[in-house]
Formats: sequence, structure tokens, C-alpha cells
Amino acid sequence: MKSKTLRSGVAGLAALALVLAGCGRDDASDTETAGITEEPCPNAVDESNGCIYLGAITDLTGPFSPVGAPMIEGAQAYWQNVNENGGIEGYEVDMVTHVRDSGYNETTHSQEYQEIRDEILVLAHSLGTAHTNGILDDTRQQEILAVPASLGSNWLFEEGVLEFGTSYCAEAMNMVDYAVDELDASSVGVVHFPGDYGDDAANGAEIAAEERGIEFTRYTTAPGGTDAQTAVIQRILADRPDVVLLATSAIETGAIVGATVAQGYEGQFIGATPTWSAGLMGSQAAPALEASYLGAATVAPWGYDSEGHNEMREVAESIGAEPNDWFVLGWAAQTVIRGLLQEAIENDQLSRAGVFETADSLTGLDTNGMFAEGAGDYSGEVNDHASRSTIINRIEADSPTGLVLEEEWYEGPTAADFEFTEACYLM
Repeated sequence: MKSKTLRSGVAGLAALALVLAGCGRDDASDTETAGITEEPCPNAVDESNGCIYLGAITDLTGPFSPVGAPMIEGAQAYWQNVNENGGIEGYEVDMVTHVRDSGYNETTHSQEYQEIRDEILVLAHSLGTAHTNGILDDTRQQEILAVPASLGSNWLFEEGVLEFGTSYCAEAMNMVDYAVDELDASSVGVVHFPGDYGDDAANGAEIAAEERGIEFTRYTTAPGGTDAQTAVIQRILADRPDVVLLATSAIETGAIVGATVAQGYEGQFIGATPTWSAGLMGSQAAPALEASYLGAATVAPWGYDSEGHNEMREVAESIGAEPNDWFVLGWAAQTVIRGLLQEAIENDQLSRAGVFETADSLTGLDTNGMFAEGAGDYSGEVNDHASRSTIINRIEADSPTGLVLEEEWYEGPTAADFEFTEACYLM
């Protein structure tokens, strides 16, 4: 476990909370726990049910709104579907009332958190690694479990955090191993942003390149389109690595792939999870992407055949939601939270402290095929439960989101054997 000392303290508080504030629907106490009410949710399906309030702080108007907005839409669609099918043990779940827009600003993120913290049971979506780090001291003090909407390997080591999916670091290790074993690469470069996301991926890639004995080159870049990427484009054309990994956003992906291919680069690109947006299929870079880009992901794309994907598509169609792979991730993340809430209710621990305690005891959850087998296991030590497998997608212009499955849950030898001791971007 991440910390036995903190968890033992929380366990005591959980027991006290259950004595002072009964949380089950059969309890006669009038005292209500933060984020849980006996009264129905706003716009309840069944007004005899109580309400569990989840919070979310995302980017709806800033640079990562193409990520944040569809993730929230997917999460809200998930809970509406749960509520319409009976809710959870006498409760419906509200992830609408306490959704806030940070505009991807760290100060605003903190301010919005302060506004909703007294009203929520779980912070079920917190977009931005630095943004989430900035509120963690308080979420721990308030015993609010935080669910980051980012994939930094630091979440493996943070108390009071429920991470989901494969970290940028392990994903990049798999990207390198895939380049070596499937694309016969003897040299790779990585274009990355500086900071927790880009360096997490770049350091993971470097670890794998060293392990596999291949040539490795870093290209650090800043956000921006073709003009901002001129220097890194020229370096790639000069160095000609067999495969270039990308740890940027979709804007840089289109600019770099489009320009390098147009100027004669014949290698392959593999992008980390945040590098793809369906909007790229309408850009001038679309032909180059279809010819030269593979995308890594922590969940399978929109058209994947699983029980969870099939249900998601049916619900999305019923509400008129456009196909979007970030919608998929938003929906999938909530399957983990539902499993957590279900477990807490079954153990009579539906309170902040009880949910906080329950998270570290989970040994696996059924996500209906949205995540790899073993998802939702947070027990034991970090290296016992760290996710290490990656979806590899290719581009097909006539697919709903531009992505189709190339390889399912690829796990290369580097990630499989790696011992995590700290966040990769700190290495």
C-alpha cells in the first residue's frame, strides 16, 4: 500500500464517521455525510433514492477543452445510464451540479475546488497533473478521494489518489518496445513538452531505449502549430530516426507529422494518449497521419467490441453524442469509481473516510472490458498493481473517430519488468 501510517489513521476516522453519521439507506440517523444526502438528486430518476454528489474540475474553455469537455460528457452519460437503471443500492449519482471549468489555469482550479469541496463525496475528475497536485494537501485533509484526469506516474505514489490507466511513462516504454519489436527500429527520437507529462513520457522512452540498446534522441518543444515546431521539424529531418515518439498535444502532432512527411521523412510516428484528436482527420495533415502515425492509448477506441464499449455507444447514440475517444475515457474512468462506491456501500463505509479507506483495499473491478484485465487493483505495493499495458491504434479515415485497433493491450518487456520507485519525470 502507499502508506500504512496514513491509512491506519483514516481507518479510525472511518469507524468514527460510521458511528456519528450513518451512511446506509437503512440508517435512521438525520445526520448526513458530506456529498451524500437522503434527499433525491436534482432531476432524479427515482425520487425515493438518496444522492451521491461527485465533483469535477476540468477544462471546458481553455487549451485542453477538446479533452476535458468530451471526458465530462462521457462521465455524465455514464452516471445518467446508471441512474436510469436503478442507481447504486438506493442512491443515484450526480456528476452535474458540481462540475467546474478551470480553463486549465492552476489558480482557477484551486479556487473552484474550494467552492465545491464541502459538497462532494469524491473529486471524480481533476484535469491537469500540476493542477491536481496543487490541491492534494487539502483533499487529503478533507479526506476527499481525488481521481486525476491525467496519467502521470506520480499518481502511483500519491496518497488519497485513485489513478486509472497506464502511466505516460509505462506507455512510452511500450511505444519504444513496439518500435523495436514490430517496426524493426534501431533508433528512436521523442518530441515532448517539458514538465510532468512530457518528461514522464520522455524518461520512460529513454529507459526503454537504453534497455533495448538503441539510439535515442530527445527533442523538447513548446506548444504551438507549424511555425512553433520549425526547429524540431528540421532536427527530425536531419537526424532521421527510424521512429519518432510524440508526447505533445494534437496540435503539435498535426504540425510535426504533416511537415516532416511532406519534406520526405519516411519513418513512423507513435503518439502518446494526449496526442490524438479526431479533429486531425479534417486537417491538411490527415493523409500523412494515416500513412505514418500510430496512437497509443489507455482505453480502446470508440468502435472496439467490448461489453462496456457496446453499452457506451448505445447510450451515446440515444443522447446524440458525437463519437469521440475522450468520451470513451471519461465513461471508462467512472466504471472504476462505480466499483469503488459499490464496494464502500457493501462494506458499510459510504463516507469520505470510508471511501478513502476502501480505495486501497480494492483487488480488482469489472470495467466491462473498458480497461485491461486487472484494472481496479490498488492493493499491495505499487509494483504489484501498476498498469503496464497499452492499446496501439492506427488511423482509418472512415472510422468514427479516425482510430481503429491495431494491437490490444500490448505489454513490452521493458514495462513488464520495470520497478517503479518514484515518478519517472523526477528521474
